[in-house]
Order: sequence, then C-alpha cells, then structure tokens
Amino acid sequence: MKHQLKCLLAAAALGLSGMVANAAPLSDLSSGQNGRIEFNSITPQSIWSYARKNMTDTKSVTVWGDLLMPKNTSGKVPAVIYSHGSTGASAAAFDVWAKELNNAGIALFVVDSYKPRGISETQTNQDQLSPGAQIADSLNALRLLATHRSIDSSRIYNMGFSRGGSIAYYTAWPMYQRPVDTAGAKFAGHIAVYPGVCEIRYRADANDKATAPIFMALGTKDDIINESTCKQYMAEVAANGNNVTVKSYQGAYHGWDTLNRFGYLQNSHGAYDCNMELQMTDKPGGGVGMNAKDIKNGKALTSYDDWNAAVKGCMQHKPMSYGGDDKQRASLIVDVLEFIKK
Repeated sequence: MKHQLKCLLAAAALGLSGMVANAAPLSDLSSGQNGRIEFNSITPQSIWSYARKNMTDTKSVTVWGDLLMPKNTSGKVPAVIYSHGSTGASAAAFDVWAKELNNAGIALFVVDSYKPRGISETQTNQDQLSPGAQIADSLNALRLLATHRSIDSSRIYNMGFSRGGSIAYYTAWPMYQRPVDTAGAKFAGHIAVYPGVCEIRYRADANDKATAPIFMALGTKDDIINESTCKQYMAEVAANGNNVTVKSYQGAYHGWDTLNRFGYLQNSHGAYDCNMELQMTDKPGGGVGMNAKDIKNGKALTSYDDWNAAVKGCMQHKPMSYGGDDKQRASLIVDVLEFIKK
C-alpha cells in the first residue's frame, strides 16, 4: 500500500494526478495521447514458447503504461520504454527517471507488466512470470510509441533495471524480436542497469548480431548481480562484433539509482552463484537449445528436466543489499543521457 501511494504521489507531481486507464486498449497514438495508456500484449508460459511462437499455451492480455512527455519542446522527441524490476513499477521510475529524462527533453513510458496480470512482485519468486511476457510488453510498447505524433520513432530506447535490465538486453536480439510484429519499429539502443541476465544466460547471439548498441551498468557491491560474470559475458558478446559498452559504478549496491535508504530486501530470489548458459533456438522441437551447460559444475544439460533442475539447484533465497547512492546515481544519469544523445 505504501509503495502504491508513493507511486501515485510521484505521478501527481508530474502532472498525472487525474490519469485513468483508457476504455479500450490503444494501437495508435497519433492523436498525441499521454498519461495512463492500455495496450495489447501476450503472456507466454516460458521463454521457449515465446521464442518459438507457441500460442497453444500463450494468452492475450491487456497491459498498461504511464507515458510522461517532456514540456516546452518543439518537434519530435526521443523516448525511453522503462522495463521494471522484480518489485514492480517502483517510485524511482517516476521520481528519478521521469524527472531527469523529461527535463532533458525525452519522453518516458513506464510499462507495468505485473499489476495487469495480478502479480504484485517476483522478488521472492521469479517463477511467477516468464521473461517472455515482459519482452513482449516492451516490443508491443515500441510498436505503440512509434505511432505517437510527438515521438521520434527512430529514437526509442529500452531501459530496464534488475529483472527489467534483462528485458532491455533481450530486446536487442532478433531471436526475441521476431515473435512480436512491431510494424517495422526498432529500438535505437538498449540500457541494461544491474540486469539479471548474466548468471543464467538464454543467449541469442549464435547466429545474429544485436540490432542496436547496448549499454550495461553494474554495481561493484551488488550482491545479487554478479559483476564479474556480467563483464565476462559482455566481453564475449563484444568479441563477436556487437556494440556493447559496460561500466562499473564503484561502491554501488543493487538499486543505486533509487532514492531509497540502504537496507536489505529479505528472501530475494536470485541467481548470483549460478553460471549456466544455452543458445536459444526458435525452431519448434528444438529441445532445450544448443550447447546447454552448467559451467560452474562442468555439466552438459541435454533436456528441459536437466536445465530446470540445474536452475532450481543454483538459484537461492537470501537477503539482498539495496539502496540509493547520490554520487553514482548522478553518474548513471549522465551516462544514460550521453548514450541517448549518441
């Protein structure tokens, strides 16, 4: 309840106090709509069913987002689609990122992938929702924003944090783009902040290149996202010819971009001690994927049962250090704005 109140107060401060959901999902924003916007997406049961366009266990769903437009601008503006983390669409989306991006002349669309699906958080149980659902939400939001009369459709970015950082990374790859028809719209860049994509890697870079530059931001004191594993992974991706920039923020804990005081999120469900990967295939009947392995334990994984057992065995619940850092937050904001300007 406190979390919801804080988000509402933050939205009110940005001029959205009267926003309500539209009567029907929108597929066109050429009239210049803003505020709370509903749109259509899907809920796949697994990342495999999503990649393989398996609709037998995929449900249609209406989700929503809050579109915050900058004031006193002329012409079309860049936009960022915000993919939230495991605690949902938090106040930081509004009181940090909407403020900073809008002041810089950039629109922000905060997509809520949880509440429309009846989920409050996945911090304590990441199995409640497949990443495929949030990937689909981001790509459907991209298609929608590209129709907005005041948004430059060639300069729309996906930015995400923690679990949402994984989404901002996944949407860079054709494997995960193909299941959603974006009517030709492409992300101009991908900003993955302390992403949960490194320790259990559903890779899609075997045969394809990322379609836009990737910026990854890591905290040196993050005890839920393994900085060294991420840096090694990104070094491999960059060596394969992809445009990847990685920056570590000294002394930063998970959630350093927020205004939260330092503390611990108890019972956090994470993969910090995992080191697993596979190369996804979008071919039906392609099994678990190519070259699936548990690197930490030196074991090849040849079936879904093997993979799922390894995931369950390495993921753990533990307290997670969490809190804002004024210096590193300011540094990240500068870096994000510079990435968008480029």
